[in-house]
Amino acid sequence: MPRRGYSTTIGKIAKVYQDRRRSEMRLLGELLRREQQSTRDADAPVRQRPSAVR
Repeated sequence: MPRRGYSTTIGKIAKVYQDRRRSEMRLLGELLRREQQSTRDADAPVRQRPSAVR
């Protein structure tokens, strides 16, 4: 019976590519979250300090 899973050379190569893809997706998710937060902050109305208002 042939070997299966990550113990084969092809399985090890596939795992490397899968891990790389997972890492790229994580980075893109973090970047997207940061961009959404920055646009949300930019859309928020600018508040003045209470001491500046008389």
